[in-house]
Amino acid sequence: MIGSRFRRVLLSGAVLAGALVALNAPAAQAHYNQCPSGHFCVWQHSSYEGRFFSSDRDTPNVGGYMNDRTTSVWNRTDRTVCMYRHENYGYPMGCYGPGGSVAALPIHNDELTSFRFG
Repeated sequence: MIGSRFRRVLLSGAVLAGALVALNAPAAQAHYNQCPSGHFCVWQHSSYEGRFFSSDRDTPNVGGYMNDRTTSVWNRTDRTVCMYRHENYGYPMGCYGPGGSVAALPIHNDELTSFRFG
């Protein structure tokens, strides 16, 4: 009786430990190769890593997930894309021509809120 109860306690502890490890696993990181053709893509960290967002249309607000968190960008479209500090295209920060990219924004790091295709 004690042996079977002890095994159940050990098994429960092992299951709980496994669940905790799974919950604490790092989230999958985006990478430059996840940027689809025809999209403007932004990443949270330098070298195209961290949180990721992309769109193939004007984006008046990237949302709380990426707002003021952009460090890397890649324009995989055939159009110029302009970035803005505020929602609805307020306060221009610069534009990237077709194929333009930067692994670490030299200025305006963590300031992007919207972007528009030209």
